[in-house]
Amino acid sequence: MTRLQFRTMAFTVAALLGAGTATVFTVATGTAGAAPGGSLQTQAAQLSAAINANAVKLDSLNEQINAAQYQLDQANATITDAEARIAAAKAQTDALQKLVEQRAVAIYQSATTGDDTGLFNIDPSELASSQQYTAAASDQDNTLVDQLNESKASLSAREKDAQNAKAAATAQETALKNAEASFNTANAQYSALLGQVNGQIASLVAQDNAAADNAQAPKGNGGAGGGGAGGGGGGGSDFNPGLVPPASGAAGVAVSFAQQQLGKPYCYAGTGPSCFDCSGLTMAAWGAAGVGLPHNSEAQAGELPHVPLGSMVAGDIAYTFGHVGIYVGGGAVIHAPHTGDVVRYIDAGYFAYGLRVS
Repeated sequence: MTRLQFRTMAFTVAALLGAGTATVFTVATGTAGAAPGGSLQTQAAQLSAAINANAVKLDSLNEQINAAQYQLDQANATITDAEARIAAAKAQTDALQKLVEQRAVAIYQSATTGDDTGLFNIDPSELASSQQYTAAASDQDNTLVDQLNESKASLSAREKDAQNAKAAATAQETALKNAEASFNTANAQYSALLGQVNGQIASLVAQDNAAADNAQAPKGNGGAGGGGAGGGGGGGSDFNPGLVPPASGAAGVAVSFAQQQLGKPYCYAGTGPSCFDCSGLTMAAWGAAGVGLPHNSEAQAGELPHVPLGSMVAGDIAYTFGHVGIYVGGGAVIHAPHTGDVVRYIDAGYFAYGLRVS
């Protein structure tokens, strides 16, 4: 990851953190102030919207933390590789140094005995000069020395870059974890506020959430992108998971795995088997099929070919900004939404495009 990318991610986190903090005070204060005169339905809607909006932000932040960890792992791997190559280069340097010393002795002995082989013809009094020795050495020796010096310089620069990347990734990971803690605090505040109201409002909030989930459910068993998430009430009433077309091969394994996780809770950094985050689910699903994917939605989007939403086939990864799921066919995607929710179906229209794995 370049310095600019790290800086951009840091600004993104700062913006999210600032937005999250502002949301805490605005919603909590507004809701409390609306309690005396506002309707129960209004209060419930405000609470539900605040909790869900914060949970979505937390999911986005979770994926950014995954990205920071992914970059940190790559930096560490680069450092390990560089150190191994530098050790090999040093061994070559030591071996070459011994050869150079042997040749220097041979040159000196040849010059003092008059037994000049013709390979080297210099005054022995000048042998102390490394410059003269370099002139006396064969072109092949000089070439080897030059190549080794260039290789050492390149490897040293590579190791320095990797160390810088590790420092930047570590700092980024720390910043993201701090932001995640702040968002968790916000969620706790929302939950505490909800727990203080009477059962009727809690019931209305549950109804509001159920309606939102229903609106996001697949609209039927048509093609990919058959309807946008958040459509009219009752969307999803005609969706029958039993009519999802069967998938075969590696894609079939990934789809089957995702279907077996339905109902399991979302959790931070979850990769199963008891809970998942969004990229943890797609990674685990394709991992079951023998395909390795990074534990980060943005990294998955960066590595895999993009396909239009309407061209997705079973097993493709459905992607929208910072969020992924497994397309299972029939216009349906299985995803791990956010904190407080479970692995479930959602309409493919919620996503922006697909990622082709195989």
